[in-house]
Amino acid sequence: MGQDVFFYQLPGIAFTIVAATFALVWRQQNLQRYRTRLELIQKERLIAMEKGVPMPELPDYDSGGRPSIESVVSALRVHPRWPLGAGAILICGGIGTTIALALSREAYHSNVWSMGLIPVFVGVGLFLHYRLTR
Repeated sequence: MGQDVFFYQLPGIAFTIVAATFALVWRQQNLQRYRTRLELIQKERLIAMEKGVPMPELPDYDSGGRPSIESVVSALRVHPRWPLGAGAILICGGIGTTIALALSREAYHSNVWSMGLIPVFVGVGLFLHYRLTR
């Protein structure tokens, strides 16, 4: 019984380990990028001091290298064809769900097979949205 419980918990444990490793690697890379940026700023300031040139302005150290909300919003570009991609994904997923439910041998699934048509029609609506607003 003890091995069975461990066997069923194994995917969760593996996912947790992979997610934690990813988070640690991502954090380390961000710290390394931040340190490199600070070293570059320090070198620029030292060179300016040696040459007697006015020192470059210090960046905002409190932001931690994170962009402001305004810069993120202004940099966010939405592709004009996004309804086509989202519509195609919804249509394919809905058709697949409909077929899987219709082919299932269970009585409940054969009663609810039409639920897969909802994403199909939402996808068709996105296609129409793209076509009408183009």
